[in-house]
Amino acid sequence: MKPPFNNQFFQDQFKDDFIDNIDPEDIKHKRKIAGIMLQDLMNRQSGNVVAPDTTGVGFEFLMGFITPEMSCDFALIEQDFLKNCRSKLEEFRKAGWYGAMSFRTHKPLDAIQNSILCLIYNGAKLGDEYCIELIKNLYKVYHKKEYNQLKRFRTINAQEILSLSEDEIIGDSYPTMGRIVAMCQFLGIELHENCSFIYKLLNNDREEFLAMEDEETEFLQFEEGLFDECTEQINEWVEELKKKNIPRRKKIKNYLDTIDFIGLCMRQHGYVDVYPRLCLENDMGVKMQMIRTLAMLRTWKPKKEFTFEEVQFYTNIYDLAAALADTADCLNYDVGYLIGDEIDELDIEDALFNPANMTVNVKNRKPEKKPVTNVAPVSKGDVTAEDYLAEIAELRKKLNEKEQENKYLREMYRSAKHSSEETEGLVKKYEAERDELIALREYAYNSEHENDDVEEDKLPDMEKAIADKKIVIIGGHVNWQNKLKQLFPEWLIVHLDEYKTVNSRMLEGKEKVYFFTDYINHISYKKFIAIVREKNIPFGYIGSSNIGSVVAQIYEEMVK
Repeated sequence: MKPPFNNQFFQDQFKDDFIDNIDPEDIKHKRKIAGIMLQDLMNRQSGNVVAPDTTGVGFEFLMGFITPEMSCDFALIEQDFLKNCRSKLEEFRKAGWYGAMSFRTHKPLDAIQNSILCLIYNGAKLGDEYCIELIKNLYKVYHKKEYNQLKRFRTINAQEILSLSEDEIIGDSYPTMGRIVAMCQFLGIELHENCSFIYKLLNNDREEFLAMEDEETEFLQFEEGLFDECTEQINEWVEELKKKNIPRRKKIKNYLDTIDFIGLCMRQHGYVDVYPRLCLENDMGVKMQMIRTLAMLRTWKPKKEFTFEEVQFYTNIYDLAAALADTADCLNYDVGYLIGDEIDELDIEDALFNPANMTVNVKNRKPEKKPVTNVAPVSKGDVTAEDYLAEIAELRKKLNEKEQENKYLREMYRSAKHSSEETEGLVKKYEAERDELIALREYAYNSEHENDDVEEDKLPDMEKAIADKKIVIIGGHVNWQNKLKQLFPEWLIVHLDEYKTVNSRMLEGKEKVYFFTDYINHISYKKFIAIVREKNIPFGYIGSSNIGSVVAQIYEEMVK
């Protein structure tokens, strides 16, 4: 019996320095492969051969069959599959389970698509003609390069499979290996007997993956007594606040404020503000959620002392995580039932609905009529009640289709409008920032030349030229402002202490706004600059306390 590889291959797997600077994990991986190959070879030479377990092949096939392009097109694929095979879903489901993608380790869309693909794969394994053709078509379309390589084979051995499945970056690709082996049976390609080790290799990888998945998704348990300790702590905090007669909203202000923010975030995505709370399946009230949160915090950082305010904040994060997990669980269950998963016997026993209690009189059932699509001929007097009912049913069907179409268009419009508003907001923001940068650049230039001599004899003419301009000066010391008021009584001079709140009407009709940079706080600046942007009023900056320099700057910018 010819071995799948020569002796040199095995020597390479066990030699520590066959490649310089190789990752120790890679050495371990290659030794594992070599060990599986050697054991398989010895079993075959001794005649200890059993039918291969194909579960690992199915697992890897499912892990690596859906490409990003296929995922985008999957709605078409699954609808066509369900249209052709809906009555066979239970049969396909029972054919095999591989554990490829769960809701606990993958996003819901990937998990759902993988569940459908599993049914298609099982149908093909059972010999369903539609499923076989679908698998072959998907392979040909979405794995075109690999298909063109594989279709040339009539028989294929282990070395050739490994060669086809080798990735330049990650080395041996198990999903590719499983996909190739699985497709061979659908393309009529015969596998060499030395491929038996590949089944064992893929089974081994599957077992390791599922073991790791079990470890990563194991429910976190609190230390004994921790939950009781946290309950006592929360109760103590609540009682202290009760004694102080603090109103309820102030007791949990951090919690409620964070909820308000979360609600705004949900509305920004087009959901009701209480959506996370709707998704909580095990919500036992704010107090219990805070106890759970404190227990999590002390599990996370056992040496840190958390305040009641911190617990309130983190409770909302805990609630969001719980809502996300509960949503995925509910989706997982319901999608499973729709595609043929069995309902738990206890759920069936407790259910009030029993389909066996339904009676349908088949004998007296009237033959179904085709929907009437044309208007009933009322003028001829040969219209029956059934004609009207059939026409109404058809019209309702069309109305329902139009309503769904309108709903889709409304959603598209909402999405487009949302994107448009965000884009317009960004454009306005960038334009405003650009205007500020231009004004600051001019201010920097003026600051560099503020010591330039101002021709005193020309100041009266400059003052006269700008006296009637509708100018606003924001900021500056009161003495400096009073001097400007004497020279320019028509200008609006804003002293910040007199304007705790900003009325936008005060800036209506103004030609330009100037900010005195040396005597204005950041908060006041933000209030006024927001209105200036909204009203689209030109603005600039003044940095000199010299009245003559100010007059010259404004004259240069407004008149000259």
